[in-house]
Amino acid sequence: MNAWKSLTAAVVFAFLLDVEAQAQDTNLNGVPTKPLWELGVAAGGIYSPDYPAADKNSLHGLALPLVIYRGDIFRLGKESIVKGVFIDNDYTELNVSLAASFNANSSDNNARRGMPDLDYLGEIGPQLKIKLGELYGGKTELQLPVRAVFSTDFRRVDHRGYRFTPKFIYDRQNIFNSSIDLNSSIGSIFATKKLHEYFYRVEPRFATATRPAYEADGGYLGSEITLGLSYGITDRVKAFVGGHVGYYGGAANEDSPLFRQKVNSSIYVAFTWSIFQSDTRVSSSE
Repeated sequence: MNAWKSLTAAVVFAFLLDVEAQAQDTNLNGVPTKPLWELGVAAGGIYSPDYPAADKNSLHGLALPLVIYRGDIFRLGKESIVKGVFIDNDYTELNVSLAASFNANSSDNNARRGMPDLDYLGEIGPQLKIKLGELYGGKTELQLPVRAVFSTDFRRVDHRGYRFTPKFIYDRQNIFNSSIDLNSSIGSIFATKKLHEYFYRVEPRFATATRPAYEADGGYLGSEITLGLSYGITDRVKAFVGGHVGYYGGAANEDSPLFRQKVNSSIYVAFTWSIFQSDTRVSSSE
């Protein structure tokens, strides 16, 4: 069981960091290219909230294999660990992708003590990207993912509703004429009642003098801003640092006793080492 949990945590970490190796070149037409596939290692740590609007953060540190594949339809290791692309042109992209997040131990969280642990969450669903063009030398797009959410403790899998997370993306490479790339986003989170219940419902049997019973509603969950920087140390080694700030004021369940603060933040550091690379090159937009 522990081995499975470690493996899944590694996959989750890859989701969160959105890692991508460094090796970029240009073809004869001057178009940036990258290897079709890369194999290597990635390691790092992330300090993040136990759940949205929690008042406690937890530290997760991992080392894991790095696998990147940039196919026309099947892609691995960018934005989400696995992605199937059905439409991709100069204006739009339609794909089905996965996402995930870490678990949380309720015994280590004062607000949830005595309640069930929060399991690992996995998500799957379609995503529409609208490519908005360039802005100040960077790429902009609107992402509209709708995903089903599931939780697991590796003994069972439970459906936890659906999540809609529209967000605006701004990415820019080689800022300040250096090997530093910028990745940023701002967006909001909406979820069905079932997912809100998972985070904020307090069943009567878990109620205490300071944690009254509470029934959660669906709707607006919060808004988040993310910012990440990556630096190419060599053509195969890349370092990452970044974080996010979430604001949950006005959320559907702000009155829940498990809703502890309106602002959350997280930070991460990581690196990737691309050890093996294919000779075949593809457009760096893949």
